[in-house]
Amino acid sequence: MKAIELLNAKLTNDNIKTVYLINGYEAYLRSKVIEQLIGVIPSEQRSMNLGKFDLESDLLAAAVNDARSVPFFGERRITLISHPLFLTAVKSKKVPEQNIADLENYLKQPEPTTTLIIDLGNQKMDARKKISKLLKKVSVIVDCSALPEKKVQQLVTEQTKRNEFSFTEDALELLIKKTEANYSTIMNELPKLELAALQTKKITQSMVAELVPQTLEQNVFELSNLVLAEKNEQAMNLYHDLLLQHEEPLKLNAILIGQVRLLLQTLVLMKHGYAQGDIASVLKVHPYRVKLALQQAPHFSRTKLREIYLNLIKFEEQLKTSQQDPEKLFQLLLLGYLDYVTKKD
Repeated sequence: MKAIELLNAKLTNDNIKTVYLINGYEAYLRSKVIEQLIGVIPSEQRSMNLGKFDLESDLLAAAVNDARSVPFFGERRITLISHPLFLTAVKSKKVPEQNIADLENYLKQPEPTTTLIIDLGNQKMDARKKISKLLKKVSVIVDCSALPEKKVQQLVTEQTKRNEFSFTEDALELLIKKTEANYSTIMNELPKLELAALQTKKITQSMVAELVPQTLEQNVFELSNLVLAEKNEQAMNLYHDLLLQHEEPLKLNAILIGQVRLLLQTLVLMKHGYAQGDIASVLKVHPYRVKLALQQAPHFSRTKLREIYLNLIKFEEQLKTSQQDPEKLFQLLLLGYLDYVTKKD
């Protein structure tokens, strides 16, 4: 079930299910889905009939016992579990060891008056595990994955309209660009924009430009464009600015490598007939990033992208092993002299 479907549904004590598994990239959607499910319990009953368990510190057995409890002066109990790393392939010594058998037994016969909500966050469930297979069988899986750009525009427009605000066309376009069509980010920025537009009720491009910060990824995306277009002076200036902002050279380079890798992968998949949605699904990246990659990739040959990718790998090696100034190394990378430095060292 898509998150939007659940959010549009009228949930009651009669039609709410006993087990929900929430998973996906969009944190805002996950929080709204949880809010919607909890909303089935009247607010005055929640202190007695809502149990929250963070498995980074709490025991799964305590959560299962809570789920087995009958509602106190009410019709339904809700038990919310977060950070269930036992469902993933992730191993961590920092979390307590969990007795998964308790949950397996519960799922075979859930309490009819309890709704168990498991928030998997953006983690990938390990489908090989017995508990994962059981959960897939008995739970309603709520998909909170990244939304397509058009859907984001629609939802944001509808939300602002409900709040009695509106966007100018160029303002919404800039907001989508600055947030990379990330629905969660946009919804977090919206109150600030609406406050700025309190008198006119119209959110303008200048408000978005001034109030919505550009992310590091966007700055590096711009940097990658300059590198690929061989606009060396502009690339050096931007790289210098990012270092002045105390960004780590290795971190900047890792994002650059990821961007060029995405272009390479997109170019290959394009030639095999993959569409935007298919590429996003295969590469497991946000659809908006794929849209931008599709616009860029045709302008470069696979050979050129491969050359830049390998040079960035060499640059990373130099950053890790050389005592030279990162800015000078980046300049050598742009000018094509990095091989000389590598051989010299």
